[in-house]
Amino acid sequence: MIKHSYRIKHDFLFDSDDTLITIPHLNSSVNDFFELKLSYVLKSKNEKTFMEGIDVTSSNILINDDIGQCTNPASERYKQFIIRCVYRKLSSYSLNVYLK
Repeated sequence: MIKHSYRIKHDFLFDSDDTLITIPHLNSSVNDFFELKLSYVLKSKNEKTFMEGIDVTSSNILINDDIGQCTNPASERYKQFIIRCVYRKLSSYSLNVYLK
């Protein structure tokens, strides 16, 4: 198993307090969406590069956790925190965001 370390800034995602939210899962009625991989988000260095990789022509964004379950509980909590931040950021652009 290959170990990865993401040494990047995520400050552009941290716009608000982290309160627990329920992110809706994609349902079968939504068939036009852009799939956003979590690994892409973690490699983004700023909001500009983050938004450049997102096709906003579709108002539906699907967050795909392509990293999988983290073995370290603290890493898993951080990953879930990032997913919540991505949801909030994209929602602020009036996009419909779903979790795969």
